[in-house]
Amino acid sequence: MNRIAPNPTASNSIDIAAIERHARALRAQEIQRLQGLFAERLSLYAVLLGHSLLGALGFVGEALRPAFSWNPQALTGKIRPAIGVSLNRLARRLFAWNPRVGRSC
Repeated sequence: MNRIAPNPTASNSIDIAAIERHARALRAQEIQRLQGLFAERLSLYAVLLGHSLLGALGFVGEALRPAFSWNPQALTGKIRPAIGVSLNRLARRLFAWNPRVGRSC
């Protein structure tokens, strides 16, 4: 830290120019310190925003994947009907039973 040197010619004189230079130097140091703090915080916020955006893109990608990856030729094996369809077919067979079907009398 620079100290203001007293003027040897006058015992009570104040060197205003030296005080102003010293004040400007202190102000410049403080501005550089604040710029460093702002830059550090800004870089941290940018990293956090980047991670959030990547997470959101991953979520959207997984949500949209089934819409763009369906392949009808990839079906292998027999597909079973849904349980509701199976129960409906069973009920129709029970109530549509006719003992005379197939008889020639």
